[in-house]
Amino acid sequence: MNSENDYEVIKKCRVCGSLDVVDVLDLGMQPLANSLKQKANAQEEKYPLTLAFCQDCSLVQLRETIRKEILFDSYVWVTGTSETAKDYAKTFYERTVNISGLKKGDLVIEIASNDGIFLKPFYSEGFSVIGIEPAKNIAAMAKKIGIRTFEAYWNLTNAEKIVSDFGYAHVIFARNVIPHVSELHSVIQGIECCLDPEGVGIIEFHYSGIILEELHYDSIYHEHLCYFSIRSLEYLLNQFNLFSFHIDTSPISGGSYVIYFSRKKRQQSENYLNLLEKENLIGVNNVQTWNAFAKSCYEHREKSIDIAESFSSKTVLGFGASARSSTYLNFCGFDSAHIKAIIDNNPLKQGMYSPGGSIPIVTLKSGMQMNPDLIFILAWNFRDEIIKECRVNGYVGEFLVAFPQSPYYFRG
Repeated sequence: MNSENDYEVIKKCRVCGSLDVVDVLDLGMQPLANSLKQKANAQEEKYPLTLAFCQDCSLVQLRETIRKEILFDSYVWVTGTSETAKDYAKTFYERTVNISGLKKGDLVIEIASNDGIFLKPFYSEGFSVIGIEPAKNIAAMAKKIGIRTFEAYWNLTNAEKIVSDFGYAHVIFARNVIPHVSELHSVIQGIECCLDPEGVGIIEFHYSGIILEELHYDSIYHEHLCYFSIRSLEYLLNQFNLFSFHIDTSPISGGSYVIYFSRKKRQQSENYLNLLEKENLIGVNNVQTWNAFAKSCYEHREKSIDIAESFSSKTVLGFGASARSSTYLNFCGFDSAHIKAIIDNNPLKQGMYSPGGSIPIVTLKSGMQMNPDLIFILAWNFRDEIIKECRVNGYVGEFLVAFPQSPYYFRG
């Protein structure tokens, strides 16, 4: 069931406006990936989830746009829950200072700043910081640690207000948020408006080339409207006279890129040019490649269902009630008959039930008390962190991971 007023189906490309957009993968009717339920039998809305490809600018994108208020006004992902993310925040800070030439007192803005963990190093070192975060429950966490945070969606209007009140930003960064945005042009316009002429903009995104090569179809869900390649993101930035010049990698989402850009053209780094060449070689911007990807997704589902047939005699627990696990579990039809519970360290998720399959979400302690025979790592992008935590807490059995590529067992 769903309300037709809650979403729209696009006919034009989200970046270039072309009508030459073709469907490549149908993931079926899916609940919203972060719509956890308070009761197992609670009613929930489901929506079509369709991946499409623009044959003009090469943007891989969703056909469906859910109203942003439904998705983001309240939120359950907290950046600081992950040790990997907290460690990476320090690396991100060091890289940013090195590339941007920040000076004490310069303004740093984060779009969709979540709990403020990535702004904290800048704040601690004496830079002026502003976080923009629409989810009030998450923004409150950032304010508690001293991060000046405004509860709003980033757009051109709000960017103009910040320039009027605080001046231009020397650094503006948006980590894993631009792919979520339905009003893409207004958001990029806002960055261009607010960025100092000598400043640096930074966009981190789950790279479509990695999604393609490693079969990360679990990262496809309604919050992620766009799956950028270097070429398609470059196309978007160039529309607003913003020019990319360097790329770093990130451990987040199982493989992300961090693109640096500015209002003035700069010489593109060797790393940037090499990665762009690799993108062309593996066919990231070709529709035929994405059609082959879709075929592999259906084959992966069949392998997963075959493995699940052996679960009936075991106590199987999942680990990581992530949004990406929702797509995978619902695409394969897994529920509490297959997986007894899902361990998650986020207090906002504990005591809730997973979307679709209604699998209870529990603490690590509760999960270990169930004496699992097998732990299915659903948040596989934090695999090493999860293995270590399970072993420290007495788990001696096998693990199962479904991504990247084919599902496999291991002891870790």
